Amino acid sequence: MVLFQHFGLENSPIFKHFELTNFNFPVHLHRAYELILIQQGQLHLQIEEQTYRVNARQFAMVFPNQMHSFEMAPNTKVTIVLFSPEIIGAFNEQYQNLVPENSIVFYNQALNFDRTATIFGIKSLLYGLCDRLVEQTAFTPRKTSSRLNIVHNILDYINAHYMETCTLKQISQVMEYDYVYLSKLFQQVMGMAYTQYLNRFRISKARQLLKNTDDPITQIAFNVGYANQRTFNRNFKALNKLSPAEYRRSSAVTWYEKSVKEDYISG
Repeated sequence: MVLFQHFGLENSPIFKHFELTNFNFPVHLHRAYELILIQQGQLHLQIEEQTYRVNARQFAMVFPNQMHSFEMAPNTKVTIVLFSPEIIGAFNEQYQNLVPENSIVFYNQALNFDRTATIFGIKSLLYGLCDRLVEQTAFTPRKTSSRLNIVHNILDYINAHYMETCTLKQISQVMEYDYVYLSKLFQQVMGMAYTQYLNRFRISKARQLLKNTDDPITQIAFNVGYANQRTFNRNFKALNKLSPAEYRRSSAVTWYEKSVKEDYISG
């Protein structure tokens, strides 16, 4: 199963960073670049068909839409940086059809985020890291799969239209593909049915709204594409073991680290 996250598809470019300790994450992909810096310990990282052991004072650069997963050894601590391609526009334009032959970069200093309050400070930090990557590895043409590109287009459509009815039949008409073919392809690539993924995507959006807004739960259900609040409540509880109201109350007292992990998981 491949988890698709919305990082890099927001209304404005993102730059976010946080720390994770003793945390594993399954195969996923997103449009944003992801930088993983090992502060201590060791990380087992899978990027597409490549497997890496990433040690302290090294970082890995994951390019947009590369499938990847990671597992941390005990007592491992990492810094995750997620940022939209637009922030490093010149680098992204030159390398958008390429990927690193070796995604691991030696970097014997901690990242300094003190000067990232402005876009200029952010660009300075990120372009410096891109420079280290270019210094230490060659690049190879990105392998593209027509099957994966089709699924990417479906995921993009969901991201833009999940507030609406958003059926796979509608998508098949827009993309001019056979509905049965898309249904089987989606199941094969994503490891779940289209309706199951759409429900999980909508519920992840609902979790963000419950944590970050004071909107009524009825309005949140409508905003993420549910016409019936009873269905929304049932689906939410099935995935979260809590009702939307219970989740909102529990989120108010959630530790910061757990909240960061939830944001990363929900994507």
